[in-house]
Amino acid sequence: MQAFKPSLLSFLFALSTPAYSKIDRGEVIYKQLCFNCHGVNLDGGIGPSLTDSYWKHGDTPEEVLKAIDKGNPGTEMIAYELVFPKEDREALRDFIISKQEGMRSVVRSVYPREFFKGKRLEPKLFDSVESSSQTRLPENVYYMEKNADGVLRGTSKLYLKDEGKYHFSIRPIGRTSIFVNGEEVHYSDAKTDKKTHFNKKIDLNAGVHDLEILHEEKTTHGYKFFGYLQKVDGIRIPLSGRSLEGSVPKFIKPGPEAKVARKWIVGLPPRALLCLLPNKVLVAYDTESGKVLQAWNSAEVNQTPSLPGRSQSPSEIKGTPIPGQEIPAGKKGDGRFLRYETQGPKVLITNIADGKEEVLTISPKGTDSFEYSVK
Repeated sequence: MQAFKPSLLSFLFALSTPAYSKIDRGEVIYKQLCFNCHGVNLDGGIGPSLTDSYWKHGDTPEEVLKAIDKGNPGTEMIAYELVFPKEDREALRDFIISKQEGMRSVVRSVYPREFFKGKRLEPKLFDSVESSSQTRLPENVYYMEKNADGVLRGTSKLYLKDEGKYHFSIRPIGRTSIFVNGEEVHYSDAKTDKKTHFNKKIDLNAGVHDLEILHEEKTTHGYKFFGYLQKVDGIRIPLSGRSLEGSVPKFIKPGPEAKVARKWIVGLPPRALLCLLPNKVLVAYDTESGKVLQAWNSAEVNQTPSLPGRSQSPSEIKGTPIPGQEIPAGKKGDGRFLRYETQGPKVLITNIADGKEEVLTISPKGTDSFEYSVK
């Protein structure tokens, strides 16, 4: 089978000096519009995160631009090709891609095991035999189903934000060879003398690199490749995770500092801010009307229902409603919502009211209530 080879010319062009202003322009557009659904830091809300590993509709430059241009049917993601000129849509695409880190455009190819017995795993060996299957993995995690029999060849693009010296940290199961930009940088085999293994430290620039992972282990169970790319004296980038298509429960729970979530909750406006305070009180604030709509104590947000549809099904609020908390607050006249932030136990919501900025502060009160003030 032919390997998937998505073009990255447009993104590589975006990394050049003349295109830097395009990324800046894309950030401006994002902060004006996209943050409402995808979060201030691209970490998700009503819409999915734009920085995690899971990309249901594709993560190549072409696929990201298509989502911006055409939208995604059945979601709140509308088509913007008639709203913004092409250069603005491309700038937005380039800004989103500039925030990626880790494996993207992951393709899993499976090959017959017999052919590789007693042979060193390397790309040219795989090139000489036909794969039995080839699958694009939107979760950007390498895995094999239960009782799958074969050797895995994984090809992907490795996105890095920072240049530096890196090395791989791999779980020592089975045998693994890793190639970056065509160079072998890791080799390990649990059945051989560790003296024959190596794990090279390599200098990598910020940008996009070709990553190839060749891996084999037992077929007695479904397995998932597990490892990290470690920057020397710096960050650790996971090469493994889990698919958000799973049904593992996921909750937003109160912590020592306030949290703000933007999730689709039945009965609440789609632009509502869910302000979760350290005293376990959750306050729903409507950015359109400037009102506190409702509040709950002993509260948390259950995101589990939204996981199979990648934030396209409603999440749920678990808690006890606090009566009499539908409070008009905030904007006046020509008011509009600007931004929100957390400050310790408080949530600060900034609006424009009568041409001037005003800040609504929502704070915990006692063990089961809240208070607000406007300045």
